Amino acid sequence: MYTQITCPQCGTPYTAEIHQVVDSKRTPQLKQQLLNGQLNVAVCPQCGAGGQMATLMLFHDPDHEMFMIHVPQELNLNQMQREQMIGQLTKQVMDEMPPEDRRAYMFQPQIMLNWQTFMEKVLETEGITPEMIARQKKQSELLQTLMRADKDVQDVLLKERADEIDETFFAMLQQFVDMASQLQDNQQMVKLTNLRARLMTETAVGQRMEQQQMALHKLSRQAKKEGGLSPAMLVEHIVANQEQPHVVDALVMAGQGALQYEFFSLLTAEIEKAEKAGDKAAVSRLTELRADLLELYEGMQEQSKSMLQEAMNTLNVILEAPDKEQALMENAEQIDDAFMSVLVARMNEADQKQDLAQFQALNEIHNLIYAQMERTLPPHVQLLNQLVRSESPEEQVQLLDENADFISEDLIQLIDQVMEQADGRGQDDLNGRLQSVKTLIQARL
Repeated sequence: MYTQITCPQCGTPYTAEIHQVVDSKRTPQLKQQLLNGQLNVAVCPQCGAGGQMATLMLFHDPDHEMFMIHVPQELNLNQMQREQMIGQLTKQVMDEMPPEDRRAYMFQPQIMLNWQTFMEKVLETEGITPEMIARQKKQSELLQTLMRADKDVQDVLLKERADEIDETFFAMLQQFVDMASQLQDNQQMVKLTNLRARLMTETAVGQRMEQQQMALHKLSRQAKKEGGLSPAMLVEHIVANQEQPHVVDALVMAGQGALQYEFFSLLTAEIEKAEKAGDKAAVSRLTELRADLLELYEGMQEQSKSMLQEAMNTLNVILEAPDKEQALMENAEQIDDAFMSVLVARMNEADQKQDLAQFQALNEIHNLIYAQMERTLPPHVQLLNQLVRSESPEEQVQLLDENADFISEDLIQLIDQVMEQADGRGQDDLNGRLQSVKTLIQARL
């Protein structure tokens, strides 16, 4: 459902979507948003202020027979109000559920007043135990101590608590680096960068990560030089690093798009080459790897088919709806990359068949999606999009006149970032338009 919000910072009214029911089977995408901290988050389209909204939330995981409701204390509900709202939410979920799916545990939902306890229970369904959470808390404390400590204290901590420094620890460190960068805290950046450099060279996990990064850099550099990643290129790099499974895993994750028939054919040729050379260890390694990757590839293919079919079904529902904008809002969670791929493919098909009515209907959905997306962007990003889409310099000048408050060095920095991305993708036309916009803005600054 949608609710009206007035931004406490700038007073702008806007609507935000609230989900009060998360079912791990029926709405897995909502569970993922909950785990990522992205569910029921409101962001002001004018100033960017916002945060998580306080609302009742029912979480259901049938595999773990978990049926619980979080009641935020910020709602200040008395006992009667709380019981009434819990009863209504439970009844709503039960009424929408087929009778054969109802179970006894659902009639007595667990009530969670504390958000942390509620999330710990949700994380348990993902195999994340309270012990793991406690470990991450200790890692966070260790990281903050290392950031403040001198070299002698760091030496002791790195020796005594080496087992706490893993990939999760490095991810936490990266978050601190990103935060210091955003705040332009150069002193903190130097400390964090030096600490990361030391951890990369003096810890086992750091050394493994450095090996992975070096291998990925080589792969990326060659792919850029040769105009893209090919199956032959991925095989070459995997064979070169076959004795380091952690490096091979990183290469495979980065090059999943190259897992094609040609890739497996070339990998088989490498196995045959190793057999002829009498290298039994290489044969064993590469054969096992081929089996694992075939399983991964088949799983990806099956998942891709399922996602595309689901996207096709969603598109058909929206096409048949009398109010396409409302239908898009109701199916917002399904508007992902797979949906956009299906939408563009259907538009191209309609264009080739010269089916004007179908093309216009699909194009209307396409435009509505981008309009909805744009409304959630910060004002200066909206302005840049409008400038790039403008059909004439006169229209760009008018836009700049109407949005003089947003003309700043920050807008120039944003343009530079987009130009860099466009250059990396070979989008010369977009780069040219961005350069023209940048020149106009710089003239005003």
